[in-house]
Amino acid sequence: MNMNDLSIFRTVVQTGSFSKAAEALNYTQSNISMKIQNLETMYQTIFFYRGHRGIRLTPKGEQFYEMVLKMLHLYEKSFEILQNPHEQRGLLRIGSMETTAALHLPGLLTSFHKAHEQVDITILTNPTQQNIERLENYELDGAFVTGPIYKENILAKEFVCEELVVVSSSKYRQIESLRDLEKSTLITFRNGCSYRAILEHWLHEDGVRPQNRMEFGTLDGIIGCVAAGLGVTLLPRAIAQKYMKTQSLSLHILTTKQAQVPTWFIYRNDEVQSPVLKDFLEAIDAYDYPSM
Repeated sequence: MNMNDLSIFRTVVQTGSFSKAAEALNYTQSNISMKIQNLETMYQTIFFYRGHRGIRLTPKGEQFYEMVLKMLHLYEKSFEILQNPHEQRGLLRIGSMETTAALHLPGLLTSFHKAHEQVDITILTNPTQQNIERLENYELDGAFVTGPIYKENILAKEFVCEELVVVSSSKYRQIESLRDLEKSTLITFRNGCSYRAILEHWLHEDGVRPQNRMEFGTLDGIIGCVAAGLGVTLLPRAIAQKYMKTQSLSLHILTTKQAQVPTWFIYRNDEVQSPVLKDFLEAIDAYDYPSM
């Protein structure tokens, strides 16, 4: 077994088929199949159920996949740490919520990049739950999420605290309580978004059932539809105020709810931190919340 075999196994799992893995890696499908069979022979177990509808991991395969992710991550990380122990270079993969990326990351990354011009930074925007999963799967070095996060293998550093407000079109009726949303259309991010979960929890607490729902994958899509009067959403006050400069929006403060919600930066505690990640954590500590 070598790291290339493990990389092939990872690609098969992530693409969901031998043929797609072969295409992604520029191998023949028979070569991919042989590599997987060799791994199964060596471990004397079956990693994949094979059928007419494709492949899926067996319980042993799921266990092995978790170990493969960790082994490949440590292998790839070793080059960054051992070859350049003091140099500020390498790749930093950061996950973020759309709202945090739009409001806070430009300022944070500008100051960080000035001091780390040789660091390649990749920003991947996803809802909180997906960011947590990607961090646990070693696909991210860290992520900005809404907490709290209670996981043994994850550390969390508070970044900023946001005030959540209901956002509507400027022509929308006044909203003073959640009861006023009874006949409204809720416009939210897809499932896994913390702000969506908070709003749904509040509505459930108060026994409020909105008339309809619309789900979007981007912040611009949500803001555009809210400004057009199609419905309402729940967002950090700071991001809503930013969009009010170009969109016809109104903010509604819900005094009956605890609307102060912290944003956390999470990272793994079960591995050696790279010099780049250590510096990024220091940049987070030094970050100043922008004034609107």
